[in-house]
Amino acid sequence: MQDQHLDSLEFRHVPDPCQQVVRGWFEGRVAAIALDGTRSIHLPHPDGGGRVLKVKGAGYAGGPVQFGVNHNTGPKQPVFDYEGRMMDDVASGWDGAFEGGASFQQAVTEYRVALRLTELGYSIVPCLGYGRIAKGGHTSWFSVFDHEAGLRTDAAMMYPGMPIEEWKHLNTTIGDLMFELAVRHDLIGHCWYQATSDGRYLIRDLHPFRTADPLTMSQISWVMQLFYSMHIRGNAPRLLGLKRNDPLEPRDLHVWQYRAFCPDVTLEDHDELRQELVAPYMLAPPREFRVEPLVALLRRNRITNALMEACPAKFARF
Repeated sequence: MQDQHLDSLEFRHVPDPCQQVVRGWFEGRVAAIALDGTRSIHLPHPDGGGRVLKVKGAGYAGGPVQFGVNHNTGPKQPVFDYEGRMMDDVASGWDGAFEGGASFQQAVTEYRVALRLTELGYSIVPCLGYGRIAKGGHTSWFSVFDHEAGLRTDAAMMYPGMPIEEWKHLNTTIGDLMFELAVRHDLIGHCWYQATSDGRYLIRDLHPFRTADPLTMSQISWVMQLFYSMHIRGNAPRLLGLKRNDPLEPRDLHVWQYRAFCPDVTLEDHDELRQELVAPYMLAPPREFRVEPLVALLRRNRITNALMEACPAKFARF
């Protein structure tokens, strides 16, 4: 617990009683209940009853925000133009935030997507609002969440913190969710779940989402955006599964999410895209770009061809 000696602190939409608790954290008067990753902390909720406030962008590893030191270890958050050419959206990705903080875009997107999903009837971890802190001419942002009593921790939402059958189930149904949000509601991004004490699953981590707009996106860019989001989300079970080498965990679990729209998907289908789509087209802008070979690849592969077919008709075709 330490005063971050800020020049200013302000809130947007956060209820007044919750503002006082969060202000107490930044001013060194309220201690964190727990750390949550490297930039989030849990604080006592003013309403009590076992509820918790989570502040994302609260500081680095329980300390102050490292103003002037940019976080640069997270995955990129690209956008794709009409022909599928990659551009790096720095503000949406980690590189646009200071260590321990969040970017303006991340904080606002988290709040607005949470509101949109609530309006659509989805169960989410509520985002109460966001705010910004300033020091020495630098600005950093944060988001405030309402955790109900008994919400599972992050460790309990990853195998082996949960039973293997539940891990398989979540890594399958997340594909249904991401696909539905894109096709029905023009929302493309990756997310995960938080489980309640009575077995409900709440959607969380919404800052990577963006609205798919036919004015700025085509069928090609819609497919590129959605596949990239699903690929990034699937990297967690893929890489952790390789590290664990647990015979109970299917080696192709990271492709089960694609069964939502490609029931006969195989590991080979995804490995082809890792090599021929992700590496040359998504990690950085290609030095030499031609749309024709890209479209041929998207049509040839079963995963991306299924996405091409599922893309709403309002998005222009090449």
